[in-house]
Amino acid sequence: MPRLGPDARRYLIAGSGELVARPFHLRPLLPWLCRTDLRRWWFVWFASWPLAASGAVCWAWGMGATPTQSVVVAALLLALPGVLGPSVARPVGVDLPCLAVSLWAAAAFAHDLPILGVVIAVLAVTIREQAPIWIALWAWTPWALLALIPSVIIALVRTSDLDPVTAMPALKRVHDHPIASALEHRAGRWRDAWLFVVPWGATLAALIAPTPQVLATLVLAHGQLLVATDTVRLLANAAGPVMALAATDVIPSAWWLPAIVATVFFWRQPELV
Repeated sequence: MPRLGPDARRYLIAGSGELVARPFHLRPLLPWLCRTDLRRWWFVWFASWPLAASGAVCWAWGMGATPTQSVVVAALLLALPGVLGPSVARPVGVDLPCLAVSLWAAAAFAHDLPILGVVIAVLAVTIREQAPIWIALWAWTPWALLALIPSVIIALVRTSDLDPVTAMPALKRVHDHPIASALEHRAGRWRDAWLFVVPWGATLAALIAPTPQVLATLVLAHGQLLVATDTVRLLANAAGPVMALAATDVIPSAWWLPAIVATVFFWRQPELV
């Protein structure tokens, strides 16, 4: 049994059929599929890597990247430590599976298949409720936001409750006062390069000539930090794709391989939470 963090334990509680606190009650698909069986969670986690890689290639290609560049985008994205995530969220977590499904939704939009994009985005929103927002930003289309409608329906029909994990004093404070907890958690660390800069690896090159898409995605990605205590994994899973794509537009093709190596070098070094 791996050492699991509070989020993972909440998903297992949900998988056992018990009520969990918000917003975890809005993420029913994986707890329903995997239940409390770690073998199922491991299968989903491992399967998410090739699904995310192929989705990233297909999406980048649809956004105008060359085939080789698309492969580099996928490599840079999956090398980000925030995509790997902390050990306490493996394999019981929703970030990587949601990223994989969301990339395919964005790919459908990028290849002018909006109906298919909405259908896949609806699947993604049952894994993590913010998924359509990131899909819309990655594919640079508002149509993905239609998939938020099922999330609203889920919020109306599913009941949340104070589960045993959230009832712990420290976590209950985060639940009851998310903004205050988030600000307290990062007090004095907003300029900490080890937390906010290093985990981006070579994708930081995207900031040399940031596009409106990159800026909008980064602003909304960092907006999450006002109501959440995690940092690296939230930023990577929200803005990682557009950062990787924009970085390959700036980095000369001769330097793509060193950029991947440089990013992988930091794979296990930065903070992952």
